[in-house]
Amino acid sequence: LRRWFERSQAHREDLATLTAALQRHVPDGWPIVVAVAGLPSLRDPRSSVTYLERGEWHELGPLGPSDTLEALTRPASLAGRPMDSQAADQLAAASGGYPYAVQVFGHHAWRASTGSATITADHAGQATTAAQADLAGGLYAGRWHDASRKQREYLTAMAAQLADEGAVTHADVARRLGKAPAALSYLRARLLAKGTIFSDGRSLRFLVPGMATWILDTEEPG
Repeated sequence: LRRWFERSQAHREDLATLTAALQRHVPDGWPIVVAVAGLPSLRDPRSSVTYLERGEWHELGPLGPSDTLEALTRPASLAGRPMDSQAADQLAAASGGYPYAVQVFGHHAWRASTGSATITADHAGQATTAAQADLAGGLYAGRWHDASRKQREYLTAMAAQLADEGAVTHADVARRLGKAPAALSYLRARLLAKGTIFSDGRSLRFLVPGMATWILDTEEPG
């Protein structure tokens, strides 16, 4: 079952087949537990798998500061090239706690420190430049291309507000676009469902760290 699932991950039709089998055989008491992970869009009723809707859902946000530091320093230490605290702090801040970004920043820090006994702040600086280029070519561009014209306007206004004020709410975005908040609620909801942005209390944040800067620095993203 595990080998089959690994081959079929991310294909909705295969997930539907798997969940149909599970639903049919739940009464048989199979000794298995199934865990599925994905972006918030996994719960979109237009694309979700019905049986999964009955599962127990847990929303996983960015890693906290201590977990981010551990995710960076522990693998490096176990591999015999420890990361000093300044480098770890620099990479943790740049990654924003986004799990994939933590991996990318850690990967480039390891490569930059080849031949050294430790991973230093200088290596972290080199890694930051390389990692941001990786994220720009993949996660940033991917999310931008997946957004409609109206969604891009929303994201641009959100990025501009973050640059000016350091924080942004849905009302701030609406004010910048000259619209009533209610008129833009559907855009906010869709971007939240896609996993492009997320709510942090009343504030909005880009899920992938650095995307706001990328939007503003790229004259014509896409």
